[in-house]
Amino acid sequence: MATQEPSPPSSMESNKPGFPKQILANKLEDKHLCNCCQKLLRRPFQAQCGHRFCSYCFNRTVRDGPQKCNACIKEDIFEEPTSILKQGCAFPDNAARREVENLSVVCINEGCTWKGNIKEYELSHEGKCEYMIIPCPSCKEQIRFNEQERHNERECPERTLNCKYCKEPFHFKNIKAHDEICPKYPMICEGCAKKKIPREKYVDHIKFCSKFRTPCRFHVVGCDMSVEKERIHDHERACAYEHLNLLLHYIMGMKVSMEGLQPQGLELAGHKLLELHHSLRELEARLSQLTLPLPPPPALAPTLTVSTSFTPLPSSVGAALELQLHSEKTKVAELGRRCTDLEVKAGMFENVVCVLNREVERFATTMEASNRQHRLDQDKIEALSNKVRQLERTVGLKDLTVAEMEGRLREISATTFDGVFIWRISDFTKKRQDAIAGRAPAMFSPGKPELLQSK
Repeated sequence: MATQEPSPPSSMESNKPGFPKQILANKLEDKHLCNCCQKLLRRPFQAQCGHRFCSYCFNRTVRDGPQKCNACIKEDIFEEPTSILKQGCAFPDNAARREVENLSVVCINEGCTWKGNIKEYELSHEGKCEYMIIPCPSCKEQIRFNEQERHNERECPERTLNCKYCKEPFHFKNIKAHDEICPKYPMICEGCAKKKIPREKYVDHIKFCSKFRTPCRFHVVGCDMSVEKERIHDHERACAYEHLNLLLHYIMGMKVSMEGLQPQGLELAGHKLLELHHSLRELEARLSQLTLPLPPPPALAPTLTVSTSFTPLPSSVGAALELQLHSEKTKVAELGRRCTDLEVKAGMFENVVCVLNREVERFATTMEASNRQHRLDQDKIEALSNKVRQLERTVGLKDLTVAEMEGRLREISATTFDGVFIWRISDFTKKRQDAIAGRAPAMFSPGKPELLQSK
């Protein structure tokens, strides 16, 4: 074994440390442990000093250069160069490998009943146990390996879903936020109660929905009614007086506000602006005079002298005047800004008044047309009433004519032309009783004037 050349570990061997000691089913022996990671040897390598290491642990130890063997130092058997670990000084220990691979082990994951040896464990069970606890790659929650699919589909708060309406992906925690902006989310029209209207088409729907309730156009002046679109014109016709009254109050309030702004505020601001302009010009003139050089004293008056105490005056006075000038300029700018704001507000109010005047004129025209139509309707009603009365009089005359014709028909039916008169008395029993009681002692025949006395 000493002459065998060391073989480099495979990729599978070089990226895993030893097996956990907890999987052993029997008693643990120290010879089966890696002297670096203190776990069961995986693909053991034996160094020149005789200590064994996992291939992964050995390569990680010597990748930065030769290192001293810690096991030799711990056992106090360190000697150079035997106890120096470096590339090429270790060989695969196949005997120890077979011995370790035949050790009996069990799965340490809770609920798993798998048993076997380390070789079987490495090939078919390590990293594949259904009861293995792993972190979810999205939410980092600890879950079992066999529950990973269910967790990713139903439980993970960081899982990605596809919207069933627009098919766009989003995180589960953002489902409510997505429903608020999803263009395909089904909406219900509050007017016609139509369902499943996509949000992207909802605005177009309510523009043409005749049942959708919308605020009255006069809500800006105080009308708080919400009316269906198909009835908005009926509402405006029915409430025209109330709308004009609201417009009148609104315009009167604006007029009062404008009167309060224009006469006093603008005039006062104009006066102050003029005063400040005058003050500003005076200050600039004084400042220019102070900055000019002083003239020499006249030769004819040698007794007149200029005191040296006045020499610093121009600079101090100039500084004070400059400060005052700056303050006045600031006030002028502020007043100018306020005047501009007032002019903008005045223009805005004038535009509003113009719009309202047009609305009032339009409603006045509508009211005048309505009054004309009302007068025409009243005239029609009166004409129809006269016609009805005329027809009633005609019907009355026709009824009299019909009654006369019926009387004549009865007389004709009672007239005989063979000398035999038959007097037909209807309701004879009642009339006989009336005659006996004295209520109707006589009756007259329709064709004969003779009096028939009742017996």
